[in-house]
Amino acid sequence: MKLTCLIVAALVSIPLHADAKEALQIQLSSEATKFPADVPVDLKVTLTNVSDSPVRILGYHTPVIEGIEADILSVSLEREPVEYIGRLYKRAAPTDRDYLTLKPGESVSGVASLWDNYDLSVSGTYTIQYKTEVFISPRSDTELAFSNVISVYIEGRKPRPNPDDLDGETKIVDGNNEKFKGCSDSEKNAIISARQHALNYADDSYDYLVAGTVDTRYTTWFGDFDGSRYGTVRDHFRKIRDAVDGEDIKFYCNCNKDAFAYVIPWENFKIHLCKDFWPASTTGTDSKAGTLIHEISHFWSVASTRDIAYGHSAAMDLADSKPHKAIKNADSHEYFAEATPYSPYNPCAPTVTSHTGAPITATWDGANCHVMNIPAGASPFIYNNSYYVNAGSSTSCPAPSTWDGANCYILPYPSWSTGYFVWSGSLYLTPGPGNACPSPTWFDGANCYVMPLPWGSTPFKWSNNLYITPLPSCPIGGFDGAHCYVGAAPASRTASIWGSSFYYSH
Repeated sequence: MKLTCLIVAALVSIPLHADAKEALQIQLSSEATKFPADVPVDLKVTLTNVSDSPVRILGYHTPVIEGIEADILSVSLEREPVEYIGRLYKRAAPTDRDYLTLKPGESVSGVASLWDNYDLSVSGTYTIQYKTEVFISPRSDTELAFSNVISVYIEGRKPRPNPDDLDGETKIVDGNNEKFKGCSDSEKNAIISARQHALNYADDSYDYLVAGTVDTRYTTWFGDFDGSRYGTVRDHFRKIRDAVDGEDIKFYCNCNKDAFAYVIPWENFKIHLCKDFWPASTTGTDSKAGTLIHEISHFWSVASTRDIAYGHSAAMDLADSKPHKAIKNADSHEYFAEATPYSPYNPCAPTVTSHTGAPITATWDGANCHVMNIPAGASPFIYNNSYYVNAGSSTSCPAPSTWDGANCYILPYPSWSTGYFVWSGSLYLTPGPGNACPSPTWFDGANCYVMPLPWGSTPFKWSNNLYITPLPSCPIGGFDGAHCYVGAAPASRTASIWGSSFYYSH
């Protein structure tokens, strides 16, 4: 027997202008109480304007036009929220054409399909409520309108495949580390260029965050500084950078929606490019490169962002009023990335910190960042993302010692001295009777001061003479007690050696 759920309507006041208020009644219903595993779970949503003024509501926050195109249902199983697994679109800030306008007394209805959009893998009784963002205004506490709540029993089932992913006559074609479906040659070239610029954006963003920078670029899109939130954004851009750089991304050019692109967040690295993507500029605000940053941030394996606010103004308001949501918003990540300070982008902008603390600027060689050449005969190595060479021998002896052909000779060891020792970086002898000290040492009130002991040199007694080992030789860098330390690669990059040069990765 079919059962139509009774309606418990939610009345929501929506301010449209200073002198008017509208009320929206939302009804959620189902013709069945149980859904076998092979039956779609389709619910009916009816929106009615019960006021005496027109009501506006975002079309893509309803199932009226194209079905579910956003996370517009609150679905739970045994009080645990159920994951939204539907499409996440990159859209422009909403304009008048994106709204539905309901005249007084007018109703519209649509079908909300759960199977295509929510995780129904577990059998049980699900509770469902419709919600819609009446205003995209993160400052508003009344931005969501709600329906009544219904409960239905659903047998567990796997998600249905996305029909746009199914191979037909047009097959996926391998690219560099891209794959394409339904894309012309010019579209493929545009995608490859956008991906390279997206990598530039991601590299720059990660470099900025690893450096711990906090200025208006950060606060505009992610709000006031908080260490935990900052760390989350930094980790997001590390994963975004790695995905843009290394993942095998599949691009589909068969989306005819008025949007830039969409992804299904659990389907890793499949990006569907829509109508607004192609006329967008390669870089800049709402660009092709920025769109790739936006979409890649959505994947569960990357940053699991959502579309909380679309467009510059809404994203800035979100950062100002709700920074904990801004760090989860895809557009916030895109706009932060598109605000790069480099024009054109310099892949070797982060500098190496030398052994003296001074910066060393690398140069781009077309593949990696060249730091410096390694002197002939030096033995280089990388440790802890830093550059080193092995120290060599030398004949350098600090005064008052002198080179004797093997070591640095200081003085004949006096028979009355009971020992030598190093204290606070200097070499000493114990004094003789009456505080006697052999030349060139002198009594300092407690012992015979010999000389400052250079770092890396060791004193020793041999054949009744006092010596120190000669200073180690560093063709580059400075001796650190064991090796010649040259400098540290930028924290966001990986130090490497190729041929006879030090590099770090792009």
